[in-house]
Amino acid sequence: MAQDFSVFVVRHAEKTVETSNPSLSEKGVIRAKVLAEMLSKSNLEAVYSTPFKRTEQTVAPLASALNLSVQNYPAGGGEALAEQLKQAGQSALVVGHSNTVPAIVRALGMEVENLTEKDYGDLFIVQFHNGQAQLIRLMIPMP
Repeated sequence: MAQDFSVFVVRHAEKTVETSNPSLSEKGVIRAKVLAEMLSKSNLEAVYSTPFKRTEQTVAPLASALNLSVQNYPAGGGEALAEQLKQAGQSALVVGHSNTVPAIVRALGMEVENLTEKDYGDLFIVQFHNGQAQLIRLMIPMP
């Protein structure tokens, strides 16, 4: 296992009106571009998204900028993905949902409160150094 790596976990950006598989709204597209700028020099090795339009569209600008393919994981499989990333020592971005992001962060060993349906822009960074984890929580700004 690598000694030093980071896992970035974020909820998809703002979505359009409720449908079964909504796309990002105009505001969401902007936030996804800001996320790509923020993480463009973060040495990511992989990007993961659930197989929904809003999550894939959130990660697309960054994946494109870094020339990484987006790897899908099931919406209920975030905890298993977190364990896989810890074992591999792989720096990655994981895009999830308001009801899955906190569970992923917890599976990485950190305590966080639940997100609501209205919470957008929280970026959780779990940094691992010599087997010890620490959490940094940032907000993705809106220009």
